[in-house]
Amino acid sequence: MLSNAKMLYDEPSPIDDSRYTMSDNNWKNRLEALGGRFSGNTFLGLDADHAEESAERSGFMTVLSHETITSVSGPDAVRFLQGQVTCDVNQLAPEHSSLGACCTPKGRMIANFRVLNHDSRLLLTMPASDSNRQHDALKTHLSKYIVFYKAEIGDASDEWLRIGIFGDTCEKTLSKHFSLPEPNHGECGDGYCLLQLPGIKPRYELWLQPDAVDTWWPRLTGLFQVQPTSAWQHEDIRNGIAWVIPETREAYIPQHFNWQILEGVSFKKGCYTGQEIVARMQYLGKLKSRLYRLTGTLEELPAPGTKILTSSGKSAGEIVSAISPVNTELLAVLRSDAISDTLTTELSANAPFSVEPLPYNVDA
Repeated sequence: MLSNAKMLYDEPSPIDDSRYTMSDNNWKNRLEALGGRFSGNTFLGLDADHAEESAERSGFMTVLSHETITSVSGPDAVRFLQGQVTCDVNQLAPEHSSLGACCTPKGRMIANFRVLNHDSRLLLTMPASDSNRQHDALKTHLSKYIVFYKAEIGDASDEWLRIGIFGDTCEKTLSKHFSLPEPNHGECGDGYCLLQLPGIKPRYELWLQPDAVDTWWPRLTGLFQVQPTSAWQHEDIRNGIAWVIPETREAYIPQHFNWQILEGVSFKKGCYTGQEIVARMQYLGKLKSRLYRLTGTLEELPAPGTKILTSSGKSAGEIVSAISPVNTELLAVLRSDAISDTLTTELSANAPFSVEPLPYNVDA
């Protein structure tokens, strides 16, 4: 947490803007008043008046407005979710987090997420869109089972502003002001919670309560260069982390996304919906397709579900996420026996892709 002796500034600069008041808990409105720009639920960066100063900072930050937060609360919240998701919720101590997934009885992922145990609630973060949110699909699925438990499902997205902090120098900067948590752990204080994500390069999520935004935002932008949401999505791809979205919902089992390698699946926890299929693949089956990272150049950004083709024109798999048409980086679920072939997309047969290493061992 922030030490009493170390504050980012002695006093925050006063914010004078009539577009919001202290009783307004909409953090998006507050950020717009402080220079933030949005398109729908996507953070684009700062307006011209603030962007020039931000460009001088080291380390990076962005707003994780492209994700929602689903809360599961009540006396039976842990027991209920333990029987529905792939991770071991029983072992999730307060202020600890884990990757996980929720599957159909056939083992296909309805949603995958990061879950945080905070303040006697389980908070699940996952992608959102303006029209079709993973929160809604997950709630619909879980509602079929929750009637037998003293638990409830809610949308906590407005309760927290989540800021992603990353870059080679970010950890050094943060350590001057916070006690840094271990990977998958959180350090929480007055109005905030700082989480460290696992991975080779440091990445952190700083969760802020809305009434703390006008104090914290100027402090953070004084330390880090503000980037659009797409910069964080780029980091997800480079870290080999793919998220289920409406276009890929119920299309893949967790192992297709390397979720067992990323410790998003527990094979010791016991039964949950879809567990038989997931466990059978792990112990008795042979996984023919899994997640790989590719790089190349395309004239337009490929949509999720776009086919990856071999040199003979046969399908090798499908794209699940991509960023930037120029110097394109993407994640795709591909047949393992096809990755040594020349790979292109169905959009452009003359633009081959290279298979790049992931920061974890896919053969583990």
